[in-house]
Amino acid sequence: DNDYHITVLFQQMKEGAAGYFRTQDEYQKVQAPDSNEREMVYLAAKGIFSPITKSYLAHEFTHLITFNQKDRLRGVEEETWLNELRADYSPTLLGYDEEYQGSNLQQRVRQFISSPSDSLTEWQAQNSDYGVINIFSQYLVEHYGIKILADSLHSKEAGIPSLNKALKENGYRKNFSQVF
Repeated sequence: DNDYHITVLFQQMKEGAAGYFRTQDEYQKVQAPDSNEREMVYLAAKGIFSPITKSYLAHEFTHLITFNQKDRLRGVEEETWLNELRADYSPTLLGYDEEYQGSNLQQRVRQFISSPSDSLTEWQAQNSDYGVINIFSQYLVEHYGIKILADSLHSKEAGIPSLNKALKENGYRKNFSQVF
């Protein structure tokens, strides 16, 4: 049974992925039979000593926080693109992107440049998706402040409506489409 569980976890680590967060682990085994029954994130062992690993941990830990703030406390599931946006901004927030060379931000800028017309809100889990959400998050925070992301996280709304509410609560007359 334990070997099967480990095999399932390895299969869930997408080729090239640095880590992930599983919502199933947040539930008791009665609700999710393959749950680890704890808050946890997974990181790829092959890159554990890389300096960028802190960025991956921050990203996955932000998914855990989002699950607790949205699903658990407010009973709403966040839209994937906004969940990824907050998670991918977290390395910048924590200062891990201050040294640009080799940073998560540098990777995301390259991904954005290679596909600048990729949709922000249509999440396909492609590298280009991470590029566009990261660049938009940098713009959003630089122009409207980190409180926009925090307030949207603490909202009963999800996706664009949560950003619209956060913009309004922070005194901005622009909505998401005008900001974008």
